[in-house]
Amino acid sequence: MKYLIIEDESLAAERLQEKIQELKPDWNCLAIYGTLKELQENLAQAEADIAFVDIHLGDGSSFKALESLDIKMPLIFTTAYDQYAIRAFKLNSIDYLLKPIHIDDLKKAIQKFESQSLDNPQNLDWSQILKELKPSYKERFLVAHGEKLKTVNCADIAYFHASGKHCFLVDAEGHEYLVDQNLKDLLEQLNPEQFFQINRQYIIHLEYLDELLSYSKSRLKVIMKPALPEEGIVSAERSARFKAWLQGETKK
Repeated sequence: MKYLIIEDESLAAERLQEKIQELKPDWNCLAIYGTLKELQENLAQAEADIAFVDIHLGDGSSFKALESLDIKMPLIFTTAYDQYAIRAFKLNSIDYLLKPIHIDDLKKAIQKFESQSLDNPQNLDWSQILKELKPSYKERFLVAHGEKLKTVNCADIAYFHASGKHCFLVDAEGHEYLVDQNLKDLLEQLNPEQFFQINRQYIIHLEYLDELLSYSKSRLKVIMKPALPEEGIVSAERSARFKAWLQGETKK
């Protein structure tokens, strides 16, 4: 049996492949793709029997790419946030795995794939699936404030930033709170019309963007209020999407 993995985090892809090989040592991984571009260029014509597809890739949603592809294989989706469910997956005989992926869940998904085949997988209506998926974005976060707990509304969050192994929320007044999630998991919970991940260190809120400056090598520099602890440089590969986002396009 031949399969593909679509996953933008190399460590997550390696772990998934290891689990699959543990369960199915005779299965062959044809390739691991990490971007929407690679998915669009390779998935439709790939000679694979099944693909494991991360819902959110670094350059956008895999659902958007699937709308324009003629898919001839069953797909098992992976996601770190269970707002995407899932009713649509089950209605279309598609399975999903919630990250972190446990081997028992993976085993059940593979058994489901082996016990039933999709009659016409190429005829799945991805537009309808997208309509069925109605994500409800997070409205507030519960954070520690000294010995007390308090809620911070997303409207009052200026940005999130990663520092070492920790991630912090900074509110409109510049107060900083530790959050127990990484930036990728946070991004899946935030409204993409309001929040954008400019690089590996920051997710910013549009309402608190004060200035946008040209920077070297086709990059951009953002000035936030309150100020970022370090320079906020939009990486060259994200600059075009960031400009589109500022104009109302909402790919994560």
